[in-house]
Amino acid sequence: MNKTLLAGLILTFLIIAASLLGRFAAPHDLSEHLGVDYSVDENGEGTLTVPPSPPTADYPFGTDKYGYDLMAKMLAGSKYTIIGAIAVAFGRLFIGGIIGLLLGYYGSDKPSRMGRLPIWNVLSGFPVFVIVWMIMIGITMNPAASPLLMTVILVVVLTLVGLPSVASVIKEKTMIIREKQFVLSAKSIGAGQWTIVRTHVFPHLKESFAVMFVQEIVLTLALFGQMAIFNIFVGGTKMFFDPAEYNSRTNEWSGLIGQARDQLFYYQWLLFIPLAAYILFILGFHLISVGLEKQYRQRFSKVSHL
Repeated sequence: MNKTLLAGLILTFLIIAASLLGRFAAPHDLSEHLGVDYSVDENGEGTLTVPPSPPTADYPFGTDKYGYDLMAKMLAGSKYTIIGAIAVAFGRLFIGGIIGLLLGYYGSDKPSRMGRLPIWNVLSGFPVFVIVWMIMIGITMNPAASPLLMTVILVVVLTLVGLPSVASVIKEKTMIIREKQFVLSAKSIGAGQWTIVRTHVFPHLKESFAVMFVQEIVLTLALFGQMAIFNIFVGGTKMFFDPAEYNSRTNEWSGLIGQARDQLFYYQWLLFIPLAAYILFILGFHLISVGLEKQYRQRFSKVSHL
């Protein structure tokens, strides 16, 4: 295991462990909130405490303007960020991988009459964010559905719009593998099509699936961030009027970042603390992806993968 992969695994494990177990050690839960308080010390000096409070010993991450602990909010919303990104990546790889395998193994490599761009390549060129925005903008504001159902809907949408790119990559790799000598030899001795796909083609794609799975998590997290800029949050958006305000219903990390971007010049901790955690989370998976690529490259440069 190379250092890059090890660093990525450690960083990702620590963040996930802190997100899942941190609530048991957190000083406050999501039901508590800091109110307006006036205290007098032994010297007779008074201190007025008004939310939002910056990070203190009692509130390590500070509070929002309603007095709720930012650490408690991040811990409560982490499961939506983590599970949502992993679910999208898994769905894309599972469905898109099957489609790509079938198209790559049974499909033709000859150009179509319409040109040299297959339909999957054309579909993969559409900007994913624009498609997701057009679908979600009408249903994400003050939805009647529960946060869990809204998260499931978003996961399904993101999975479907990401299928063409995954299928296109797997198709190209499968078409290369099906022309290898060991596949042609298996065909010549009468091996069935399913047997060839299961025992010869798929084993040579396992490494590609592993790397693509981690890369899709990174892409999904980046897409969460892009949507948050336009107030589309995982689990739905609470929209208030007079003044206009957009809040995350689930307190997931990209939503906390999106709703706090207006506080950059006033209450910086509301933006920078979730943003730092989000960047570290993305960095962890990116390091895993790069580390896996290095490991597989080193392994297959020494031994022929036949």
